[in-house]
Order: sequence, then structure tokens, then C-alpha cells
Amino acid sequence: MVDWAAEKWYILIIQQLSEYINVYMNSNHTFLKPGKRKEKRMDTYSSIFTRASTRKFDSAPLSAQALEDFETFITGVKPLVPEVKLTHKIVGADGVKGLALPKAPHYLLISGREHPLRNTAAGFCFQQAELYLYSRGYATRWLNSVSPRQPDPNFIIGIALGKPSEPAVRKPGDFDRRPLEDISSGTDSRLEAARLAPSGMNGQPWYFAASGGVIHVYYRPSLGGIKGRLYHLTDLDVGIALAHLKAAGDHEGKSFRFTVNQSSAPTPPKGFAYVGTVE
Repeated sequence: MVDWAAEKWYILIIQQLSEYINVYMNSNHTFLKPGKRKEKRMDTYSSIFTRASTRKFDSAPLSAQALEDFETFITGVKPLVPEVKLTHKIVGADGVKGLALPKAPHYLLISGREHPLRNTAAGFCFQQAELYLYSRGYATRWLNSVSPRQPDPNFIIGIALGKPSEPAVRKPGDFDRRPLEDISSGTDSRLEAARLAPSGMNGQPWYFAASGGVIHVYYRPSLGGIKGRLYHLTDLDVGIALAHLKAAGDHEGKSFRFTVNQSSAPTPPKGFAYVGTVE
């Protein structure tokens, strides 16, 4: 005689187990031995809210596969401005020079031919690369003071990278950033990610005018005072902020299209210059 009640419960349990396995297999987890479950990998958007630069790197180099994956990622980054041609190379300590450089196993050297938006395009591209590295457990530091040992007239900036020798993690309250009302007008959910972008000497040289899903972007050509005499890459910094805007847009399912049309943009705040518009 069939126990229909027992069979009903059996079928229900099998269905629930099947659903659980399906969800689990489609997540970023993998089945491992007890006590060795692999954690879900952080994405580039999540990296924005915890990333911290570091000067303390493990001396061990990244694996050949990790470097290959990194190159694949950079190749897939859509340029901010197609006509700006950027190049890069990864070298060791013997390939760079500069004062007070952190000791890292790798240095990423970024170059590009002159163009009004060259530096902004470089910040946009390689901040995405920085977020990618951080999401995979590596650490970085933008380096204004580094230069290639072999002269390169088109050199822009460098990034130290490697495994951190101690955690490079920041809590939300650790960010030293201006409030949104000081750097923007209007509202857009993507602006918080841009607010947290890193910048040379923490100058935060950007301003955003948001309206109807469109964000007009401005920057300060000079930080003024001593900072302005020591640091000259504020246009690169605004590219970094644009990378954060894109990551936030990707997270929210919004498109990212960068155009330059100053006639449609509001008048810049005093001391700022128009960069472009995100639509």
C-alpha cells in the first residue's frame, strides 16, 4: 500500500533541494570541502565603497595567469574618447625611478599622445582597471612621482600594484570626502560613487550638475596654493570620478555615453571648466 502522505513530503523535499542547488550553482560560489567554502567575489562597483590605496605590498609577483587576466580586462574597457590612444606596460622596480616610491612587485606605466582629453581618458580607463584589481584581492596606488627609467615623452602617470602585505580596506566613515552638496547640483543616484573617487592630494577637483538622468561634468584646472604648484593632473582625477560614475551606472543598469557639448551645459561654477556630459 502506498503511503501518499509520505510520498507527497518526499516530492516536496526533492523539489526544494533541486531549487536550492540550482540557485547555488548559478551564484559565484563553488562546492568545496566543509570549512573551505569559497566566498562570492566582490565586483568593481562594491570595490568603490571599501577600496583603499596602500604603500605596503607583498614582494611576491602576481601569477602569469593573473597578469594575463588583467590585460584581458584592460583590452575590454571601452575608451572614454575613441580618438585618444593610450598605451601601458607593466614593469618591475628596475623599470621605474622616482622619489619615495612604494616597494611593489609591479608598476603599471601609462602613456598617450597629446590630446585635450588624454589625461581624463587615462584616469577613466585605468581606474576601472584599479577597481578590477581590488575586486580580486590585489592592492594599488596611483603614483604621480614615478617615471619610466627609459625616457617616454608621452608618459602620463603610474600605478603600483601587487598583493597587499596587510588589508587595504576602508569603512564608509573612513573616507575623507566633501559632502555631495559641495560638489554637485541636482540629484542622481550615481553621484555618491563619484564622490568617493580618489584624487591627487585628495583635491577632489570635480563638480557635477545632474538633471533628468544627464550629468554635466566639470573640473578645477588648478587646486590653487601649494597643492596647485605640486600637482597638475586634476584632469586625470575627473576621469577617475567618471570611472566611478560608469561603475555605478552599470550596477543600476544605466547606459554610459560621454559627449562633449558645452553649449548644452550649465555655466561652470567659478574656478571650474567644462569636461563633458554623461548621458
